[in-house]
Amino acid sequence: MAKVVDAIDRFNNSVRTLLILLLLIAFSTVSYYGWSVYNEKELEIAEKNKQIEVHVAKIGELENEIDLLALRLKLLKVDRRVGRLSVISQEKPEDAPRVQSIIEFVEFNEQGQPITEPQRFKIDGDMVYVNGKVVKFEDELVETNDPLRSASIFILQKIYGEHQKPIDGFTIDKEGERPEAYGLRDEPNEFEEKIWNNFWDIANDPVKAAEYGVRAAQEESEGMRVQPGKQYDLQIRSSDGLTIKVIPQQKST
Repeated sequence: MAKVVDAIDRFNNSVRTLLILLLLIAFSTVSYYGWSVYNEKELEIAEKNKQIEVHVAKIGELENEIDLLALRLKLLKVDRRVGRLSVISQEKPEDAPRVQSIIEFVEFNEQGQPITEPQRFKIDGDMVYVNGKVVKFEDELVETNDPLRSASIFILQKIYGEHQKPIDGFTIDKEGERPEAYGLRDEPNEFEEKIWNNFWDIANDPVKAAEYGVRAAQEESEGMRVQPGKQYDLQIRSSDGLTIKVIPQQKST
């Protein structure tokens, strides 16, 4: 009888042990599953946060590129006033076949201040041309605001009418004096002086032009059919050459 009881006790103990093991296995399985689900969500959140950080960084880079592009485009389109034409009078003498225009010209510096005494010229007709040497630098130099080559530089030379030969035009700068050279500062630096001293060599030599970063070196003549009493600004664009623009007249009240 005792042996039977012992056998039953051992059986019960085995069953209890087995049940406990099964419970532990079940608990472990549930715990692992719960941990896996939780951890998976955490990993998913961490991955999404990482992707968001990457996208934010990319957006920042794109915004910087957009700002830089906007700045480069702005630099390409910077206009500098370099002179002003004023039409003092415009009359047709009895013995003349056409009108005669008296114009006054003043040159300006980078700050918009006059740097020459007003010069008056009598033009045969009403079509006025302004001639000068212009050096245009490569766009990427202008776009990146290169210290020496961020804007076109030029020298004004002559003013003449459509019924005059350019060679017979009026010299803008005083005879015997160095012409006013317009660059990034009031006085040409050593780099600009080299360009002016070798202007036509640079214009005719692509290799030399590339060494200086020059896109074009040439003479330009811009014209305007002027009207009495009006004023016209001479401007140069940082990536281009000369333009003549009428100054809007203020309406009297």
